[in-house]
Amino acid sequence: MDDTPDFEFSAEQLVEKAREFFRKGRLGEAEACLRKAIELEPERSAWRLNLGVTLQAAGRGEEALQCFEMACQCAPKHAEPRLAAAMAAAALGRWPVALKWSEQATQFDPSLDAAWGCRVESLRRLGRREDAMLAFYLAQQTLETMPATLQAVAEVLVEDTKVDRAMWCLREAIRLEPNLPRARTRLAQLLGDGGHAHRAIELLTEELRLRPGDVSTLLAFGDVLLRQRRNPEAAEKFRRAIEIDPANAAARFRLGVLAVNTRRFDEACTELEMAMRLDPSNPLPRVELARARLENGEMAEAARLLQAHAQQCPPETNPRLDNVEFAANLSTLMLAAQCPDLAARVLTAAMRFDRVKKSAMPWQKLALAHYRNNDLERGNEASEQLLKLDPENIFALHNLALACLSQGDISKAMSWIRAGLSAKPNDPSFRRLRWRARILRHRWLARLIPATSKPA
Repeated sequence: MDDTPDFEFSAEQLVEKAREFFRKGRLGEAEACLRKAIELEPERSAWRLNLGVTLQAAGRGEEALQCFEMACQCAPKHAEPRLAAAMAAAALGRWPVALKWSEQATQFDPSLDAAWGCRVESLRRLGRREDAMLAFYLAQQTLETMPATLQAVAEVLVEDTKVDRAMWCLREAIRLEPNLPRARTRLAQLLGDGGHAHRAIELLTEELRLRPGDVSTLLAFGDVLLRQRRNPEAAEKFRRAIEIDPANAAARFRLGVLAVNTRRFDEACTELEMAMRLDPSNPLPRVELARARLENGEMAEAARLLQAHAQQCPPETNPRLDNVEFAANLSTLMLAAQCPDLAARVLTAAMRFDRVKKSAMPWQKLALAHYRNNDLERGNEASEQLLKLDPENIFALHNLALACLSQGDISKAMSWIRAGLSAKPNDPSFRRLRWRARILRHRWLARLIPATSKPA
């Protein structure tokens, strides 16, 4: 009976009881005590702060943020509740709110490294990288040590492709604060991306010793192992992450992709469908599920999933198409699922990005998509654009020759065939095209040969 809330206590006693309940993990009773204490003395900012922390521990982030904001109102000149509100908003992905409170926190107490770090991170998330760097320089003028701010600015530098400087910032942050959460994990990810898998694994192993149940570290560890083709060990890390957090969509997605790559399609479909249910806003599990269905011979279902993907994530507004490899792979999947119209739409939308427009592979795929849509004019335009990037591209030369042959323009077809044989003299496909073109010059022989072959 001594551990149950007794609302006849004074406000101070209720707060002390709440602390005891919190230490014992009895969050509901801690919340009840704090709420009663706040009713008795509503002006006490610290108690609202404690209630917010309790609600955060219970996984009630929105309510926690409201408590922290109320604490800010009760203490209009104090930095601590503003820092708490900023961190809570950041955890919810509400970056404008996080920026507002972190700016106020740094104004009231410029010595708060965590507040500067949150301010830099919020600006980056809002796409204001120049302002994020300015905040970093302001922090340098007031902070003697700034591990959290260095960790935050590292992400700005990564986005600016200044990876070496980003890694220096992370190393310095770890030196200043050896227990800084996830700094080693992020440094390991950058090292793994740069081909330094051995050092990445050392850092991830060290981080897991400090935080054995950290799901983000387990996922990063699995990703590094995948790059080394250590698939069973990678799968073990992903499964461990699911044991800790059964609702983790990212771990399910990775297991699904791994199952697709190892041709275990039933398992892949199970994991990817689960990932879709857990995180409906992420379009990638649906794409990989379409791949699994296609590999399993379910072409109609694969096509349906790809159409659904295009509805959920219209190509015209999809920022992922800025990645050349992603755009090419997605269009290849659509072509394999006999959706050339969708592939053409995706690649046409991707051409709004300079890096895609300047790459040969997307133009090759776009030409093929148009040809399969029986749109010779656009197919030829894409092939000619491909030749501007790669004047000896045999796929473009082959397809242009085929298009001319199908239209009966034998002379122009021969010019493309000669260009192809000049680029690749022993290529049997161009020799066959030359033979076909010579026969087509004689109409009485043309009916004796089969239809023109498919574009490459």
